Amino acid sequence: MEYAPWEFVMYNVLRTGVLVLFAYPFLRDKGRFSEKTTKFFFVLLEVLWIIIAMLGYTEPIKSIPFEPKIEVAQTVMMVIVLLIAIKERPGKLLFVLFELYTLGTFISLLAKYLEITFVHDMAYQKYRWTASVSIVIVNTFVLVPIIFLIHKDFKAAMGKTGDSTMWRYLWLIPGAFYLFWMQSFYSTYGATLDYASKAENIIFIGTIEIAALFIYHMVVRLVVEHDSLLQEKILTHSLQMQVMEFNDLSNRINDARKSRHDLRHHLAVLENIAEKMDRQALRDYIDEFRAVNRLDEVMTYCENVTANAVLTYFGQVAAEQETAYKVDFFMPENVHIDRCDISVLLGNILENAVEACTKLPKGTAFVNVKGGMLNEGVLAFDVENSCRNELKVDPDGSIRSTKHEGKGFGTESVRGIVERHKGTVNFEADEDRFRVSVVMYIK
Repeated sequence: MEYAPWEFVMYNVLRTGVLVLFAYPFLRDKGRFSEKTTKFFFVLLEVLWIIIAMLGYTEPIKSIPFEPKIEVAQTVMMVIVLLIAIKERPGKLLFVLFELYTLGTFISLLAKYLEITFVHDMAYQKYRWTASVSIVIVNTFVLVPIIFLIHKDFKAAMGKTGDSTMWRYLWLIPGAFYLFWMQSFYSTYGATLDYASKAENIIFIGTIEIAALFIYHMVVRLVVEHDSLLQEKILTHSLQMQVMEFNDLSNRINDARKSRHDLRHHLAVLENIAEKMDRQALRDYIDEFRAVNRLDEVMTYCENVTANAVLTYFGQVAAEQETAYKVDFFMPENVHIDRCDISVLLGNILENAVEACTKLPKGTAFVNVKGGMLNEGVLAFDVENSCRNELKVDPDGSIRSTKHEGKGFGTESVRGIVERHKGTVNFEADEDRFRVSVVMYIK
């Protein structure tokens, strides 16, 4: 063995440690577990990286006729650990992982060129302390500035949702560069050293890496723009829905004013009917008055004014289209959630439910709402409605729109609100019914 154990460990920690520390702040908030457990997974990732590197020098592993076996094994390990620890789309995680891996490989190659240039003899001995010193120098003067430049892109990529179908394929871009590195530099160690010793090769590879970073930048910009357009459409849709609810409330107020204004006329008619002792006419007039003024409609479903307004509005819509509408929902007035979120969340779900019922024969459809605040800090409810078997559910649980190409704005808006509150939403479609289940954690 040409190197001491501490030299081996130091080199591997320095090679991956900076990139892991860079990625951690963006990924910790997306952890499946507590922050403490997420930290453990990142430390575990570093430890497993070193263990796999050590196993590469055992005879059984060395006998495998596949030169980049260690690097591929380390990559697979990182993918598995991140998928377990981080709750994020696999395509997005692969995109970030391959981007950082190719960047780290270029840094290692540049550090090796620096080591060969100044300490030629030790450079041909694996994992010597001079390799660690070279890594530190390159990390300081090359990697850190690059990280500073890509910081915004990295934050945008992890922060924006984008379309899940996009991330299914976008990861192939850095994945192609990853395969390029595997093919070019991991045939034999000696060949890699010879390649790294020539300045023209470093310039060539550096140019490719700069081009790759530029491509990553453009991809992230496109994702951000796509996400912004989607959010604008969702906001427009939500505003349109709130305008409808406001118009309904205005109509109810106007109806109440009109009823009060016409009260003396109604009293005069009732007095005339009473004088004639015509019971049937009295019943007919009362039924007509009740129908015109919608007195049979439930006006209060829960204590929360915003939620009640949404439930009442769609109850009216359901009644007009002869859809059975049943609500068992509890939400107090004082809850720690934005009123706009309540309106958009309930409104989008109920709008889709009521609209689905319009495609069925009158008198056969239903909408059931059940749930509410289970305890302080937990909101859980289900909305179930009858429907035709024409809904398409993506593998990630998203609903394809029946009005346009792509996902429904309403369901994506619901998903965004629920995820912002660290909750989950499930869409289930059977042959003749559709169900939305929401669980949210409200601080």
